[in-house]
Amino acid sequence: MSAITIPHPKRTARRERGAQAARATEHGGARRWLSFGVVSLGMMLTFLTITETVATLGPIRRSLHVSGADLVWVASIYSMLVASLVLSAGTLGDIVGRRLVFAIGTAVLGAGSLATFLADGTGGVIAGEAVMGVGGALILPNSLAIVTHAFTDPHERTNAVSLWTAVSGLGLAIGPLVAGGLLKIASWHSVFLVNVALAAFVLALTPMFVADSRHPDRHLDRPGLLLAILGIGSLNYAVIEGGHAGYGSTRIVLAFAVAVVAIGGFIAVEARSRTPMLSLDLLKISSFSTANIVGFVGQYAIVGIAISEVLYFEQVRQYSLLATGLRVLPLMLSYVVVSSVAARIVRRAGFKRTIAAGLLLTAAGVLLIVTQQPATAFGSTAILLAMVGVGSGLILPPATAAAVVSVPHSEGGMASATVNMFRQVGGALGSSITGTIVTSGLVSRLPSELVHHGFAPGAAADVTRSVARGAAAPAAHSAATHSILASVGDAFVGALHVAVLIPGFAGLIAAVATVAFIRNRPAQI
Repeated sequence: MSAITIPHPKRTARRERGAQAARATEHGGARRWLSFGVVSLGMMLTFLTITETVATLGPIRRSLHVSGADLVWVASIYSMLVASLVLSAGTLGDIVGRRLVFAIGTAVLGAGSLATFLADGTGGVIAGEAVMGVGGALILPNSLAIVTHAFTDPHERTNAVSLWTAVSGLGLAIGPLVAGGLLKIASWHSVFLVNVALAAFVLALTPMFVADSRHPDRHLDRPGLLLAILGIGSLNYAVIEGGHAGYGSTRIVLAFAVAVVAIGGFIAVEARSRTPMLSLDLLKISSFSTANIVGFVGQYAIVGIAISEVLYFEQVRQYSLLATGLRVLPLMLSYVVVSSVAARIVRRAGFKRTIAAGLLLTAAGVLLIVTQQPATAFGSTAILLAMVGVGSGLILPPATAAAVVSVPHSEGGMASATVNMFRQVGGALGSSITGTIVTSGLVSRLPSELVHHGFAPGAAADVTRSVARGAAAPAAHSAATHSILASVGDAFVGALHVAVLIPGFAGLIAAVATVAFIRNRPAQI
């Protein structure tokens, strides 16, 4: 007869406590990923807005007869506001709660989208985009701070941040497709209703799944906030307006001077502040500061290439918006796929090799765009776009993770805001500088191209003025439509070849800095 084993009460209690702890860990892990899903969806909305707007530039221009300079403002004002406010938004989240600020940002972005939907003039569109920019600024740093607060292990955080960044690429990828599909059945206004619906959905889920966190010892740095807005705003104004008014004009020189003084003042204020938005001590960490510069370069490149290629397919190749969106997919989908596995690549190869390889690949793809012509086969362009997308996927998630894991966990909110500031400044300048070079270069090169295609100088001037203000070609020249389109194509690609030199050479320089200064693995940082 076998003996009956009676469980020891203490051992039973220990096993039960262990089982309860395991269940709690499993529940906590599931909740963390649900929270990750909600805040990532909100973050995706901020990037969806960028390419939705870029994709609708053509219809907006034709509907409202938008000038070249105003068109760049439509494309850039959102990113400019995000870049100007993102540091303060991160600080605000630390003080009053990241979940609350994330939710407010979602509501503001939805309100801005609704205002853009209702706009009937260029000023209304720009104002709506600006309101969306305020919302995007509130969302981005707090979304990332919520993620980094939930995942404390460096390897887990690297994986979560990589997936978070991949979702941003998903937003960039579907923007042109959403816009193209809707514009087949409705006006450009309808595109912005998508944002309203998504914002309402995220807003409903946030209190249910997102845990709150804060760093209550922080204080809002009002002088720093005003100087950041003034500096970044003046810089963007000078870039955009200078491309059309001339960089030697008094108001443009003054705008550049204001930008320099404001940015210098921002640095001085942050150095003396007890509770800075951006601790300059963090920038003394070489891995952190270099990773942020790399993020700036990577975001500049992918946004600049996205906006220039959308304009190329629409204005030069005369494709519909949906066809244009499909042709930009090699850039965006390759970015999403590689971003989603970037954490695994980092675990095998380390930060240094991964990011440097991404920068070199991106630089190569960007610089080879100088071979693109008005009649270049799409297969060749797709290869270059895929190179930039793969390279960006190896740059942005690892650079973001390298920056965040290089600082103490208690500084996660500030680090998240800083990462987003550098990326958004890169995106804003990628949009404004690339857009300005392409649109102003098109107008400046077009008269000579028209003369080359047989137009008299007076007729060439008439056509150029029509193109510059977003109107159709003058009726007197309708019989020469083919020559006009050929001239526009030649002028556009000439300007494009100049624009891509900036991110191309910047990528090569950033690759050298990566090898020199970024530490290789999370465990070493």
